[in-house]
Amino acid sequence: MFPLDRIEDIRNHPSDFKLLERVPFTRDDVQELLPIKLGDPIEGEKIWAVVFLDTETTGISHYNDKIIELGMVRCTFSFTRRRILSIDRIYDGYEDPNRPIPPEITKLTGITDEMVKGQKFNEDVILNFVADNPLVIAHNAKFDRPFVERRFGSWQPMPWACSQKEIDWSAFDIGGQKLEFIVQSQGYFYDAHRACTDCLALCYLMYKMPQAFEMLIESSLRVTYRVDAYGAPFDIKDELKRSNYRWDGEKKVWYIQVNGIDSANAQVAYLENLYAKAPKDVKVFQFTANDRYRS
Repeated sequence: MFPLDRIEDIRNHPSDFKLLERVPFTRDDVQELLPIKLGDPIEGEKIWAVVFLDTETTGISHYNDKIIELGMVRCTFSFTRRRILSIDRIYDGYEDPNRPIPPEITKLTGITDEMVKGQKFNEDVILNFVADNPLVIAHNAKFDRPFVERRFGSWQPMPWACSQKEIDWSAFDIGGQKLEFIVQSQGYFYDAHRACTDCLALCYLMYKMPQAFEMLIESSLRVTYRVDAYGAPFDIKDELKRSNYRWDGEKKVWYIQVNGIDSANAQVAYLENLYAKAPKDVKVFQFTANDRYRS
């Protein structure tokens, strides 16, 4: 709550205070304002659709947990200029997981068993959001995409991008990747950990930070490669860490993700020299936006 009783202190010492504004798109009446025009298209430019998406779930397991809230915000953007032009439609729905929602999830999201009881996602509306193959953007696509594709299998394949991982936030002097932190760094706040509100906050962030949105679109168009180092001897793990390899505990493999086939080939050569073993210990996987972040 804004400290109205300290207005005089703020006026006398403005550098000691920082004012946060609610993200405009997250106001309660946003549905009544649709469509929201943010810019005009230019004759001859390419227009595309983007859907900002977020889920709230009963837990973190893609196999055992379920989506309890799905938020989607569909926008039109200029592919030519990489600028959001309008917010067109919003979907926010609940679904009953047919099991009690864990207390820690209710504490985090505010979603209770009573709120989802008997609820079911409107699949016709949801599938209509993505019928023309828009770019789907999530702030943690590695988390959201497997949940969504497990629940709505007919989405596959669909181009996805991750605003958390595919934007270099440090380039904007932002020292973290959490959406709420990034939004606050830009002078705004919102009620986090609710699917639709998170989508609207991310949408507004991409509108207010067009360079970040452009970076994300450019990243989504790239072909990336994951180089897996199987069976790496224990005594080279420190060298792999220094070379920016990460450990995948589920697959029991060291890996690195790079842009471009030349970079992937360079990593293969590096690993074969480091291993002094047969190249069968190294595997390379190619990814585009259609298959990145899939389970």
